[in-house]
Order: sequence, then structure tokens, then C-alpha cells
Amino acid sequence: MKHKITLLIFLLFAFFQEAYAQSTFNAGAGNWNLDTNWLPIGIPGIGDDVIIPAGRLVLVASTAEANSIQNNGILTVFSTGSLTVAGLIENLGVSTLTIASDASDNGSIIVGSYSGNAATYQRYLTGGGSNWHLLSTPLTSGGTISDFISTYGASMAQDGVKYSLGTYDNNFAADGFSTWRNYTSDLSNPAPATAFPAGVGYEILMTGDGTVDFTGNINTTGATFTLTENVTGWNLIGNPFPSSVSGNINADANNFLTVNTGLLDPSFVSMYIWNPIGGSYDIVNQASGARYLAPGQAFFVKRIPVASFPGSADVVLNTSMRIHQTTNNFQKTATTNIPTINLTVDNNTGTVKSTEIKYMSGTTLGLDPGYDAGQFGGLGTSNFNLYTQLVQDNGVKFALQVVPDTDYETTVIPIGVNANSGTQLTFKATATDLPVGKKVILEDKLLNTFAEVNQTDKFYTVTLSSNLSGTGRFFLHTVSNSLSIDEDDFLASKYKLATSAEQQNIRLYGAVTEKGAMNIFDTFGRKIYTTTLQIGTEQDINMPKIATGIYIVKFNIDNKSFSKKIMWY
Repeated sequence: MKHKITLLIFLLFAFFQEAYAQSTFNAGAGNWNLDTNWLPIGIPGIGDDVIIPAGRLVLVASTAEANSIQNNGILTVFSTGSLTVAGLIENLGVSTLTIASDASDNGSIIVGSYSGNAATYQRYLTGGGSNWHLLSTPLTSGGTISDFISTYGASMAQDGVKYSLGTYDNNFAADGFSTWRNYTSDLSNPAPATAFPAGVGYEILMTGDGTVDFTGNINTTGATFTLTENVTGWNLIGNPFPSSVSGNINADANNFLTVNTGLLDPSFVSMYIWNPIGGSYDIVNQASGARYLAPGQAFFVKRIPVASFPGSADVVLNTSMRIHQTTNNFQKTATTNIPTINLTVDNNTGTVKSTEIKYMSGTTLGLDPGYDAGQFGGLGTSNFNLYTQLVQDNGVKFALQVVPDTDYETTVIPIGVNANSGTQLTFKATATDLPVGKKVILEDKLLNTFAEVNQTDKFYTVTLSSNLSGTGRFFLHTVSNSLSIDEDDFLASKYKLATSAEQQNIRLYGAVTEKGAMNIFDTFGRKIYTTTLQIGTEQDINMPKIATGIYIVKFNIDNKSFSKKIMWY
């Protein structure tokens, strides 16, 4: 019995030694993922306690894992590297820990707990021109905002005494200040001698490309941000981790939008992310492809109205949202195969506005929180604007509208345009993943015209004779060449139409056993053409020249009548 107990103790000891083996970096400098750099030989894994002796330089250029790290040397996570530590990282002595990023990638680190010397995250930013960025600190309790400006103020774009670093103010209309509160060199709005708060977003514009360093501890608890309504309801918040955060359901089940949906305005359950390349806000919600928020990336959200939710709206970015995404997603989004129309309008002066419509199963013609997204309005309203109105209107201007994918032909989207008299408008559309044969048609109700629009050779141009604001003039149709207006009618289901405006021809399929008639009416009910139908199963009807548009074709066949709606273009 004594020998059995001794053997059991030995096996248990061996098991725990195996599970939490000690691995010491034995080279002067080198790659984490080279087995001969470690003693004992072998690349450490998630069950290993890693020791980096003083004076040793360890480079993480790809995926690396450990149970814990005792760092007395120099540990650098390259822009292509990701480091996962289940337990504690201790930065001891004169040790350093640096996480890098560049124009293509951003280094990533996820840890259970952290202590010791401050880490450094090198956040790469494009600069010059209008390459503004929205960012937040990926570290906590580090250098002060005033120190940051002392270091990088000369490299920031400046407007007089204003630095390009500032916070967003959603109460500006009430107190007369501008939307942004930029720090100043004349101390009228001095940078505070306090650390960047976790989860708070800032704007910044650098004069050239390069990195800015954030120093501090690695955040292992997350951040909570209390949203305010004030005048605009918009709040600028950011990723507080040196790793990416899952933004929506397509990225991960535990994501920012799903966790915080109930605290956001139902018409704006989205993240509004500034795209410095496009110079506009990208909308990311549950209808978007997988989206990850890069380390240091900030974004706008809109608080649920206090009238609907008078309690404290405390959004959270928690540790379970963390995920490694080393590819630089600081201003990128993934795509999906959801049928989508991106409608644009150009005012002939180089300004282009856009709005988007997606077709998804399970959605409605009314508001679908987390899928429909109202237009960003935190920075004022432009005199030139493009948006949609929900088919079942709720009074909000939408930048993204999601509708069912079952009724393309009968779903008509109201298009809103704000533009001044004399403006020449040119409409185009990019359609992706629409069913075969579907066309995008823009209706101008004022001029009673219909035009197919795309991004290559079909567009619609009109010059406004008066100021335009809101919906009522333009409507978007998604149709095939032939549309039925009474498919439930048994007789109508026996006959099909194929139309060709280019060949000025309508082909009727279906058995006609007695002579009949076909009459064509415009949308005002005026008869514009009539012809006789012959007996047979298929016949071609040569049409006169008629304007493009929607027409009603009425048939009298076998002493019965039915109608079809056609799109003629």
C-alpha cells in the first residue's frame, strides 16, 4: 500500500510538472517560435510558465502562447504577432514589453492578469491631408494626455492654437461650443495631466504617417462607459484592449453590439466608424460582415433616448469580447453575400453621397433594430444629403435599410435627397448578389420617368428647378422585366410575359384558344396601345415606340380579363 501511495504522488507530481512546465529563453536574441531558443528545447505552449532572463530579447512574429510569463528582459510583439497568456505577465526589473503595428497589421496580446513595468503599444496612423482617425488608448494607467501632446504635438496638424487631438462634445448646441473640444497650446483648453481614460474616444490628425506610443498596463478587466444624451445623443467610445474586439454577431456571439443593444437608440443599433480613406462613416451592425475593432479604434454610438430609458446607460467592452485579429482592421470591414444595393448621388462638384439597402430573410418593412441604421448626425446636417425612409416610415433618415428578400418587385424604397435649386444630380447604383435578372430602377415621380441605374453605363441625371428636401420625389424599385400585379389569379398564372424594349417586342406565353385583345395603359390610366391576340401557345407582339416606364397590360382572353404590370426600359 505504501508503494502505491508513493507511485500515485510521483504520477501526480509528474502530471503537474508536464501541465505547467517551466520554459526559459536561452538565446541572446531571437524568435519565440524557434524551438532551439528555449531550455528545455521546444516552443512553449499554453500550459508552460515562461521565464525571460535579463538582457534577453524575445521577438513574437506569429502566434505564441504561455500559461504565464516572468519577463526580466525585452519582449516585443511584432505587428504580425499575437500572444495569449492564460495567467500573469510580470514585467520585472528593467524589462520592457512592446506591441507594434504598421500600415498592414497590428500586434495583439491577450492576458489574464498583468503587473510590473508599463507596456508600450505603438499605434500606426496614416497622416496628412484629411486622414483623421478616431482612437482610444489600448492600455491603462499610463502616460498622461499632456505628456502625449508634449511628445507628438509638433507632429499633429494644428489650427491656430488648437491641436488636432480632441474629444467629442454632444452638448455643443446647448453651450455654444463647437462639436469637438480640441486641446490648445494657449491653455484655453489645456491637455490634462491625467492618463487617457479607458474606453474614451478621441480624434487626431497627424501631419505624416507613423506611430504614436501609448504606455501603461494591459487592461484585463474591460471598460464601462456611461452614455449621455444631452443634445445629440452621440457618444465617442473606443476599444480599451491591445487586442481586437468582436464588433457584431458575424464576428463572434459575444460581441459589442449584442451585449449593448438595449442601451442604444433602436434606430441606431450600430457602430459608426470613421473611414479616413473614404472620408465618411462606415456603418457596422448585425447586417454587416464580421467586423473587429482594432486596438485603439474608437467609434460612435447613439444612446437610447432618456424618455424611453431614464436609467444609466452603461455600455461595456468586456474581456470575453477580445480576439486576435492581426490584420489591420483599423478601417476595414469584411463583406458578406447579402444582396445589397449601394445607391449614390453626385452633385457635380465632386461631392458624392450614398445610402444602402440590403435584402435579408426574417426582416420587416418596418424598423429592425440592429439591422436598419439611421444616418449619422452627430456633426450637424449637410445641405447635400442622400438617405432612405423605411417602407413603414418611423420618421428617421436611414443610411442602411434592410428589407425582406421575398418581395423584390413589390418593395419600393422611398429615397430622400437634400439639395439646393440648380444642383445637377447624377444617380448610380452598385448591386451585389441580387437574384439573376433583377434590375435597379430609379423612379422620378415629378417627371414621371424610370431609369435603370448602375455604376457602368446606366445612370440618371436631373437638374433641380427648386430646393429639394426629404422624400416623395425619388423611389427605388428592384424588378425583373415583367411584373405581375395579380399572380393569385388562376387565369393570370397561365400566361407569362417577356419584354424587350430594345427590340420593341412583348412575347406572350400560354394557350390562347379564342381571339382576344391586349391593351396597354400608363400609370395614369390612359390607353396608349391596343392589339388583337391570335390563337396559339406563343406569340410576339410588335410594339410602337413608347417611353421607358411602368405600364399596365390588360388582356381579354377567352371572355375573361386579367392584368400584368411591366417595366419597359
